[in-house]
Amino acid sequence: MTKNPSNNDSILVRSIGMDARKEAVFRMAFKMFTRRHYQLLDAGDTQASAVTIIDVDGAEGMTIAHRLHSEQPEQRILLTSVSPQPDSMFPVLQKPVRMETLFPALESLLNGGPVTGKPAGRSGATVMPIRPEVTIPALSTPVAPSPTAANPPVPKPVAAPAATRRPAPLLRSEEIRHFNPQAGLLGLLQIIRRDQSSAIIVNDRQQVILRLDPMADQAILLVDDEHLKSLAREEHPRLQMRAPNDTDVPAPAATRHLTLQSLLWQMGAWTANGRLSQQLQINAPVQLKQWPNLTRLTMLPDALRLAAFLARSPASPALTVKMLRVEPYDLFNFLAAADSLGLLRYNTAENPDNRIQPAAPDAPTVAEIPAAKRSFLGRLLTRISGL
Repeated sequence: MTKNPSNNDSILVRSIGMDARKEAVFRMAFKMFTRRHYQLLDAGDTQASAVTIIDVDGAEGMTIAHRLHSEQPEQRILLTSVSPQPDSMFPVLQKPVRMETLFPALESLLNGGPVTGKPAGRSGATVMPIRPEVTIPALSTPVAPSPTAANPPVPKPVAAPAATRRPAPLLRSEEIRHFNPQAGLLGLLQIIRRDQSSAIIVNDRQQVILRLDPMADQAILLVDDEHLKSLAREEHPRLQMRAPNDTDVPAPAATRHLTLQSLLWQMGAWTANGRLSQQLQINAPVQLKQWPNLTRLTMLPDALRLAAFLARSPASPALTVKMLRVEPYDLFNFLAAADSLGLLRYNTAENPDNRIQPAAPDAPTVAEIPAAKRSFLGRLLTRISGL
């Protein structure tokens, strides 16, 4: 569990949903603050953070916050938003975020207390309380709240004994089911993404179900999610792909709009349905070329942990299950979703340009992250990733 850091500890903070400019502002604020040493983690850093700051102005921001809380209930979460979030169970800093509200909010989270602030005009920051029944005023300098009858001291979390840790799920090769990502609806979407040409997909009654523009990264959905999910899980659905024309454009009320990347990500997970892609091998290494933009994509179970782990070093699916103790069902869905966006690097004869290059005996391992910046665990995983 997350422990309460002392004043001398480096306090690791992870950001989700922020662009490089916003992260740079937080890094500068952390450098200017001298009472404590805050450090903003890089995207691929697998260290456990003391606090996670999530920008919830994206389409999936609040969903990500709730999923992270569900997966890691001990994690301290702080939200940022341009508008108040009165129904939020997490503290919310209203943008533009100011130092005089940011650090009191962080301090209160680290000390196990509630967080509030008062409006400071149009440019001020408002912090919504975690527990509405107990509040403290916003502070100009970070001060830990004094224990009172209404605000008793919070005991430090006690780590669970090793015997209570979740055992690694069993992964037997003979029980693994596979699917062909180049077949069915997912295969048609991959062709459209590869060719970068606008297209529509119609069913056997010549009804348009999807209208796609890969150049603009746009997808128009004319059927509901359950219909698409059922089509995704059919290996040979009776679907056709053809060039669009003006008569195929439906009334605006009958459509839903997504990015093509969001559609591919979700379709990859639906198509996998707990199965491993035929293009991957259970004991062969696989690696993320880059982090998926989880603020814009449907959050899959354990997606944050899997992204951090597989972006760091190559690892086989078998090793990933053993090290992270994730369910194979969730891992296979994540791999399929990432592969649908071209985010995976792995060795197959069918994908000669998508390889993890083997290391020569006298050369360092080729990876996304230089060896000098990789942790000991990362270097160790590189050596055993093929097990």
